[in-house]
Amino acid sequence: MSASYTDRAAGAGNGEALIRLENVSRVYRMGDSEVRALDDVSLAVGRGEFVALMGPSGSGKSTLLHVLGCLDSPTSGAYALEGQAVHDLSEDRLAEIRQKRIGFIFQSYHLVPRMTAARNVELPMLLAGVEPSERRERVRVALESVGLGRRARHRPDEMSGGERQRVAIARAMVMRPHLLLADEPTGNLDSRTGDEIVALLEGLNAAGLTIVLVTHDPRIAGHAGRLIRMLDGRIQADGAEEEPAFSGGAAATGPPATPGSPPVSRAGEFKP
Repeated sequence: MSASYTDRAAGAGNGEALIRLENVSRVYRMGDSEVRALDDVSLAVGRGEFVALMGPSGSGKSTLLHVLGCLDSPTSGAYALEGQAVHDLSEDRLAEIRQKRIGFIFQSYHLVPRMTAARNVELPMLLAGVEPSERRERVRVALESVGLGRRARHRPDEMSGGERQRVAIARAMVMRPHLLLADEPTGNLDSRTGDEIVALLEGLNAAGLTIVLVTHDPRIAGHAGRLIRMLDGRIQADGAEEEPAFSGGAAATGPPATPGSPPVSRAGEFKP
């Protein structure tokens, strides 16, 4: 069995910002016009931060998440992940980075319907060529870590929304990424179940994982240590706030962001 997630995350630290964007823009052309989904965005995120992105629809937060996840490339500007420039890498290299360094959680879970929970969690390791004995052990520990050890043989259609999202979290973490990107992870859940999912994320963050989360819900954003508000493809405010809120198109200003200690966890450490 390889080193635990916590050990690997600790060993990765070298003082570099985990994420660094410099003057990044993403322009989409629609006929004779263009849409600037991101407009000259510069951003640094330190290791171990828990960052929430908020803003109205069309503000650029999902586009920013896609760029951070190497699912989309900037039209201009530079992006470095763990000190490595990734904005102009080949598709094969970007796929390798997504596979080994980044975990993804989506609002709609994106589980394979015909596969059991265990097989869904195992899938990234199959694609990465992990040995069968190690795959089985990692799956077991991953599902137990999200409270689904007894649901390993159930398919998504036999699970609640909260259970499906827990499977998605286990799948995202089984390759032991250094960065977790979550796009509205509680959007399809009731408030109680959403709180349980956020508690799991807080536990992962407390274990050393860097998290960037997109949400429309100020209550969910309040669990993050840093809030970034976006509008029209630009960062309007960036800082840690006790009661984050976003009202209409007006963005409140906050103090400059400084990477700090992760929030206190309400969940156990995740160690696949």
